[in-house]
Order: sequence, then C-alpha cells, then structure tokens
Amino acid sequence: MHKRIAAAFIMLLLPFTLMAYQLSPLNVTYDPTGAGSAKVYTIVNDSDSPIAIEVRAEQRIIDIDGNEANQDGSAYFSIQPNRMIIRPDSTQLVRVQYRGPQTVTKELSFRIISEQIPMPRGAQDAESGQMISFLFVYSTSAYVKPSRIVESVTPSVTATDDGKLEVVLENTGSVHQMLNTLSITLTGDNGEEYVLTEEELAPLAGQNLLTDSRLRTIIDTPSSLADAENITAEISYDFSY
Repeated sequence: MHKRIAAAFIMLLLPFTLMAYQLSPLNVTYDPTGAGSAKVYTIVNDSDSPIAIEVRAEQRIIDIDGNEANQDGSAYFSIQPNRMIIRPDSTQLVRVQYRGPQTVTKELSFRIISEQIPMPRGAQDAESGQMISFLFVYSTSAYVKPSRIVESVTPSVTATDDGKLEVVLENTGSVHQMLNTLSITLTGDNGEEYVLTEEELAPLAGQNLLTDSRLRTIIDTPSSLADAENITAEISYDFSY
C-alpha cells in the first residue's frame, strides 16, 4: 500500500519538476525580407532556480521513410541573444532574424531549437549548490515563405522486386503539406480499384511533407490488382497552407 502511494506521489510531482521553462511561439513563418523576416521568441523560466539556455537554428531534412535529420542552419539566422542565463520566475526575449537568400522560390524549413544547458559554476543555485538535474529542449518549426505558393503532391506506384507495391508521395509544390485525413486510391489498368487501409497509410498519414521531399509506404499487392500491368494512384488530404 505504501509503495503505491509513493509511486502516485512521484507521478504527480513529475510534471511540475520537468516544466523548467516555456518557449513560444512553437510554429513561425518568416518572410525572406522586410519586417516579417524577424521574429521574437519568449522564454519563461517558471522554476525556482536560474537556468542557462542556448538557442540555435538547424535546417530540416526528412528522408523517404519519414526520418528527420538536422544540419547546421546558423548561416541563415541571426539570434540575439543565443546564450543566456534566466533568473527564477523571469522572462527573456530572443530576436531571431532570417539572414539567408532574399529570393526564395521554394519554402525553406528549419528548427529553432532552445536547449537548456548546464549552468556555469558561478551561477549554480545558491541554496543547493547543485547543477540542474534535467536539461530540456524545445524544437520548434520555422519556415521561410516562398515568393509563390504552390500546393502539389504527386503520387506514384512502383512494383518492388519482392512483388509488393511502393506508393510514393512527392511534394512537387513550393510549400510543406500536412497529410491530414489522408486517403489513397489505387487504380489498375484492369479497371479495378483499391483503397489503402489505415494500417497501410500509417507511414504517411498526418506526416509533414516538406518541399522537395518524398515519403513512401510499401504494401502487399492487392489481389484485385495482381494482374494489372499499370497502376496509378489518386490522393486526397485535408490541409491548406
């Protein structure tokens, strides 16, 4: 009985312990030039200890299987300040200015990342003299708007060597597309149709398809399309930039 009470007590305390700071906004679109090329982020230290924060920019790359990799994006942004110590129950404003190419034909995708870092020795909690135990990261979405908005996702279907079907969605437009409420219908030249199931759509549904990116799902060839020589795909989803 005592063990159960103790466990519940820890679970209740966890959310308050882990929320060392808050960052906003979490999703921002920049203009390549003008007033809209600069944004202000707010960091709130709602803990009872000082915290050290580092803010940086990283460019987003997503592979065909939906895995995201980030690379240094510091050449595209000026961040002031990019390192700071925020006192307990205090707020810090961070100005982030896009400094990349002024002509943007396709949307650029980034992460503005706020990471809690170990406190310098001289700024440790005066009461405990200990380092912060948990260090937390906010990874926000940042886009640089293109000169022309084009929403276009092109589907394709290819037979694999092991007899399955690879269905690929490629963003051929100029802005990212969220694949919400996704539906894909395959049509064979034998006149048969097949609608992908929720399980088959899982690698694609709800994903963020960045510009010049592709996502795929591999499914068993439906029996109704087994004798089709050519298969095409039609998609629908609920998103507007």
